Amino acid sequence: MRVLFVATVRSHIGQFHMPFIKRLKELGCTVDAAYKDNSADKQGLDTSAIDNVFEVPFSRSPYSLDNIKAYKVLKKILQENDYDAVHCHTPMGAVVTRLAAKSLRKKGLKVIYTAHGFHFYKGASKFNWLVFYNIEKYLSKYTDCLITINKEDYTLAKEKGFKAGKILYVPGVGVDLSEFSPKTAEQKATLRSEYGYSNDDFIMIYPADFCQRKNQMMLLKALQIVTEKYKDVKLLLPGLQTYMAECEQFCKDNGLSENVEFMGYRRDIYKLDALADVSVSSSRQEGLPINLIEAMALGNPIIATDVRGNNDLVVDGKNGYLVPLNDSQAMAERIIELIENPDKIKQLGDESLKLASQYGVDYVLEQMTDIYKSLDLIK
Repeated sequence: MRVLFVATVRSHIGQFHMPFIKRLKELGCTVDAAYKDNSADKQGLDTSAIDNVFEVPFSRSPYSLDNIKAYKVLKKILQENDYDAVHCHTPMGAVVTRLAAKSLRKKGLKVIYTAHGFHFYKGASKFNWLVFYNIEKYLSKYTDCLITINKEDYTLAKEKGFKAGKILYVPGVGVDLSEFSPKTAEQKATLRSEYGYSNDDFIMIYPADFCQRKNQMMLLKALQIVTEKYKDVKLLLPGLQTYMAECEQFCKDNGLSENVEFMGYRRDIYKLDALADVSVSSSRQEGLPINLIEAMALGNPIIATDVRGNNDLVVDGKNGYLVPLNDSQAMAERIIELIENPDKIKQLGDESLKLASQYGVDYVLEQMTDIYKSLDLIK
């Protein structure tokens, strides 16, 4: 079996899909990939297991003419390489791929699309529903298997009558939980010393690239409220800093520069998560956020916005708290509650650890393998 994995950028494949690509290779498959190379932004991702790589000039913007070029390049790749299946990811990558593969489906090409979070969701703009919903519904009829990774997307695709051959739910892309295990108090203290933090600091972490979707400003406003009462609080913000300027200026204007660390793109998130007291998320919407699954596997309690993806992982009051989107006051109150109740941190964190097991990579790989078998792609 020969399959082409497609995503808008290389890092998406490198961060999320290498375990399944390696599984397919173990089963004797040839696995190629097509994407725009963004290695300069996100370094250190090992994609060496991929057999052949094709550069495709995708743009994440639906208005960019680059996607017309990407369509032509991708169609030629598909026509020349006799694939049994193409497995597409990311919104624009999936749109372009399904259009390019449309005629080849008549010759037996199977088209698989993993939706990592539809652009239309509860709370999304009318524009998103008008444009992206109709595009996805139209293209669903050119999709042999639509895989959703959260319950809201799965329910929506089923209820709205998407015409994909199969509509399935798989809980994310799988996290290697062996890399994320709870630390003893001594181990946490050692990590904090290594990174220059005190055991007296109350540390929160939100690993996410700076952008409107990740909504870091909500966290900063919550932190402003918290520090009026507690000064020894730190917020770690690892992630690409392309759109960081507004957040950095807010910190300077409100005396938070000593409380917030803008850390840039990091490859040591497992250590940073492990030294934190609490993991937080201010996201406007998610697919199924790996950063929270990793935090849960370390035994961290979660305080997150009550939006799609986050609320798949966080059971309010059990392994953390859900707060309304952009309600910085509610976020601050939950943070203060945990600062004042250390035993609650342990209680919620223990529940996080239990819940994390269902998102492990081994379980997800078995489900993905079964899907490929059901499509007669592997035996």
